[in-house]
Amino acid sequence: VSDAEIIYGSSATVSCPEHDSRQLEVGELGLVTWERVLVQPLSGALSARIVSALEAARDTNSTSHDSHDVLRAAIHSTVHVQSFRVRAPLSLYERLVLEPFLAAAGAQHSRRAARLLQDGDVSHFLQHALAGLERELNLARRFLHTTSLEPVRGCYERACVQAHLGALHADVERLLREAADGDSEARRLDLRRMYALLRPLGANALRPLVDAAHQQVVKDGMALLDEEHPKDEAHSHFVSAMLSLHSKYNALFADVFQGAQPFVGALDKACSAVVNRRAPGESCARAPELVSRYCDALLRRRAAEDADDRLAAAIVVFKYVDDKDVFQKHYARALARRLIHQLSASMEQEEAMINRLKAACGYEFTNKLHRMFTDVAVSADLNAKFQQHLRDHDLSPGAGFFIQVLQAGAWPLGGAMAPLAPPAQLERPARLFEAFYRSSFSGRRLAWLHHLCTGELRARHASRLYHLSATTPQCALLLMFESVDVVSSREARDALQLSGESWTRHLRPLLDAGLLIARSNDEDGDLELNLNFSCKRTRIRLTCAAAPTSQGGNPGSATGTTEPTHCDDDRKMYLQAALVRIMKQRKVLRHTELIQEVVSQARGSFAPSVAMIKKCIEALIDKQYLERAPGTLDTYSYLA
Repeated sequence: VSDAEIIYGSSATVSCPEHDSRQLEVGELGLVTWERVLVQPLSGALSARIVSALEAARDTNSTSHDSHDVLRAAIHSTVHVQSFRVRAPLSLYERLVLEPFLAAAGAQHSRRAARLLQDGDVSHFLQHALAGLERELNLARRFLHTTSLEPVRGCYERACVQAHLGALHADVERLLREAADGDSEARRLDLRRMYALLRPLGANALRPLVDAAHQQVVKDGMALLDEEHPKDEAHSHFVSAMLSLHSKYNALFADVFQGAQPFVGALDKACSAVVNRRAPGESCARAPELVSRYCDALLRRRAAEDADDRLAAAIVVFKYVDDKDVFQKHYARALARRLIHQLSASMEQEEAMINRLKAACGYEFTNKLHRMFTDVAVSADLNAKFQQHLRDHDLSPGAGFFIQVLQAGAWPLGGAMAPLAPPAQLERPARLFEAFYRSSFSGRRLAWLHHLCTGELRARHASRLYHLSATTPQCALLLMFESVDVVSSREARDALQLSGESWTRHLRPLLDAGLLIARSNDEDGDLELNLNFSCKRTRIRLTCAAAPTSQGGNPGSATGTTEPTHCDDDRKMYLQAALVRIMKQRKVLRHTELIQEVVSQARGSFAPSVAMIKKCIEALIDKQYLERAPGTLDTYSYLA
């Protein structure tokens, strides 16, 4: 044994397993001796004095600066005495200071929280509870080790907040309702405090608050939509109400809940529930039609100056529409009507709106809409070439003539059209254009849609010239009076090949405007040209009621009760195509995974039901596109 080992000891004489049996340095040996000889015998008294001093420092501000330094030095000495340890260097600090302090603090917090709830309402409790949390954290920062902040916070939250979640959750609905009124800043402050206290406790503590926020938005949204409004302004009321609802609660949740994702998700789900609600007896929601009508009104001529901003805002509502495929049908019909009859306020606005829809739903959603725009541009170029062709061959159409060539697959023009014999004045330019078109394109067939055409006539009455804008049947009827003043209704109807209902729809505007006079109420009575016609306006636009569904062909007409049927058929075809694409790529797939893939792909157009997807799978099995994997009932294989 050396002299140093006799004086300072050795690994054999100083046993410290917690130091990995390494030999201690002189300073470390001194700290171990200090702990064994002085700290351990006085640990109980030292711990009690430290906890008592910390409670005094929390409850009063009378403790002097010198006593603060002494308390801080005493606490940190328990850290320093084991700071050289490799394992558990804070064990002494935790045993002598932190654990006793947390036990005493937890009991004190519980008593104080119960007293706050007993003495005041939830607002009073939230105010003092949040202040108490900040006070407790400040105490930990001033005196305790930095690793103690989270344990101190957790102790306070368990004793003061988590133990009283029931009382806090009970007042959530009232606070949200009053905060949504907009004038109650106090309730907003209460919700901020509640969120600050509940957020660290996790999703379960926040769930009642999130659910209450969802229910409040739904309730408020339903009330807004149920407010009385003019029937012809239903689309404007619907979109304005939804934008107001979304803006209101988006601002509220950003202010009160800091835009936290659970509340943003609750707002989205609530808005979706309000937008897609179905009235009793309705098979589908009205939202797709109403949003489409709102956009149509803004995109027409004489639209509002802020039309661009309002159209951009309408996309917010559109994103919540589940039946986006139904919206697409309504929007395509309205767009066709605007393009064919040149009712758009601005082609730039039309293009911008389609780009917004494309950004929201993808290229496939707007593919046909883009093709409609392409047809309009191509038609303008085609008309210029046709006019040049007439000049080159010294041909005269005999009347002003502008034609639009539309692709049958891109435009929602319906099925069979009502028969019509066009006026003789249009036969020559129509034949000339057909000859020009056949010489320019081979393999294409033209079908004339006279019911979608409009014409302009000039009529002179009592030395005054009028410009009449009318449908093709109305133009044909008026042209019959170029050489005669009286025409038989039966003869005119037979000459134009119009049915009784279609005849009435086109004749009624001429009678209402006073251009023609019916000599009798009989449907077969004579029609007389009103030679005394007079109007303050020189430009007169003659309208016509929309054709019923049975006649079809009108891009602006409603589709009646057949819309849900057609929509379901289109959805089944869409789902079958999606199923084939998925299975062609994956080859073998389990039933649950296949359902999830299809729902994910269809989400941009509509929300398919599981029952509909199952029917489509069975249909594809019958068509031998798919088969059930041998030996399993929930796995499908693709048949090449």
